[in-house]
Amino acid sequence: MKASPSFANSIGFAEIPYDDLTERYTNEYSKWADVNGLKIHYQDVGEGPTIVLVHGIMSSLQTWDDWVMELSKSYRVISLDVPGFGLTGAPEAIDDFNEDYLLNTFAKFIDVIELDNFSIAGNSLGGYIAAQYASDYPDRVDHLILLDPIAYPQEVPWVMDFATTPVISTIGNYFQPPVLVTMNVKQVYGDHQRIERRHMDRYVHMAQRSGAKASYIKIMEILKSRSTEEAPLPFAQIKAPTLIMWGEKDAWVPHELSQRWNEDIRNSQVVIYPGVGHMPMEEIPDKTVMDAIAFLNGEKVSQPAPISKGKAFSQPGATERQIEAVSN
Repeated sequence: MKASPSFANSIGFAEIPYDDLTERYTNEYSKWADVNGLKIHYQDVGEGPTIVLVHGIMSSLQTWDDWVMELSKSYRVISLDVPGFGLTGAPEAIDDFNEDYLLNTFAKFIDVIELDNFSIAGNSLGGYIAAQYASDYPDRVDHLILLDPIAYPQEVPWVMDFATTPVISTIGNYFQPPVLVTMNVKQVYGDHQRIERRHMDRYVHMAQRSGAKASYIKIMEILKSRSTEEAPLPFAQIKAPTLIMWGEKDAWVPHELSQRWNEDIRNSQVVIYPGVGHMPMEEIPDKTVMDAIAFLNGEKVSQPAPISKGKAFSQPGATERQIEAVSN
């Protein structure tokens, strides 16, 4: 309720005006790209070799803020609101929003912003998008970092199973109480004491963007369908050196699946983070970004020691951190 501007918002009926979200979640690094009928919101920070950051389900580009702070000291860092999420949103014809549309839109986005060779890091759904792109365009991706990616058959989280049942999915297009959002965020963290207010507020706010309810349900239907498919995946075509990061306490995508990724990608290594959940870059940003930088520099990343329970990261706001990163 603290994150909701009104009682109607707090119980999941109302929406937050798009202009209000734009004012809060854009800054001087924000840009827009016209792709497949969408205005994709992205941020472009720093100079040097380019790395693209792709977030996961129900999230937005701010999930990478702490990585952006460090990476932008030596890299050009592009983070985007994936179609269906953040300020980008989904196409008006929601039935056109499927896996092919998602992958095609990302590939066209890369062309629209005129990238040639670059690295990609992707979490969850973003990891799947990144891996598919690296498979389709193996000569354009220099390094690939996958954080708890989805792709292989698995049992889906209860919230996804629940939200996609016929009656509930219809209701969910109009009514999604924020308490379900906060419960979900707590579930995807290995230690919910590490959740920062800025992140929790953002999850609640973005879920109340106009059209978000329908796009969230649609994405969950896409992922649930994918979770049952044992079709061959193209990841053997990936040429880029690949770092697979995984939270040992991931309740959404079990860390045992990291071995399937490691077997299918020829030049890959796996690092498992003890006590961490589905979003290592958000839950333990300091450690994971240092490992990412080491990997991008050609170093082998070692398996970490257990992480202290309840460690929080109190840092300046996103815009302040990004300005510091560029000025340094």
